[in-house]
Amino acid sequence: MKTILVILTLLTHSLHIAAISLEKQAGNSPCESRTGTQTEANACARLKYRRADAGMNQVYEQLMTELAGFGSDGKTQHKLRQAQSIWLQYRSANCESEASIYEGGSIRPAVYYSCLASMTEERTRRMRELLAVIGQ
Repeated sequence: MKTILVILTLLTHSLHIAAISLEKQAGNSPCESRTGTQTEANACARLKYRRADAGMNQVYEQLMTELAGFGSDGKTQHKLRQAQSIWLQYRSANCESEASIYEGGSIRPAVYYSCLASMTEERTRRMRELLAVIGQ
């Protein structure tokens, strides 16, 4: 399970770096477009989510590292790993639910990815707060 989580984290980081690299090479971002099409709004929401997710994964890894110093039995890390796994399931289900009213509509991806980004940013904020408390 731990190996899978590490592999998924590394894969997410790699995809995020590749997306940013391609964006820089292309010289534009769907979020900077002035035409305002739904396709661009969807792509922008997806990009914002990917950035938020990469940021959350980075903070999660920092938190896991910090928690390694709390006891030698690894229970604290295990609890965070378990909580994160459950939270990821909740995030997906919640955003699927929110976007479901737009099923079949072109706006659905923007609603879905915006929800994912928003929830991910909030989760990251909370993990950063925990990191600050641990660091005191």
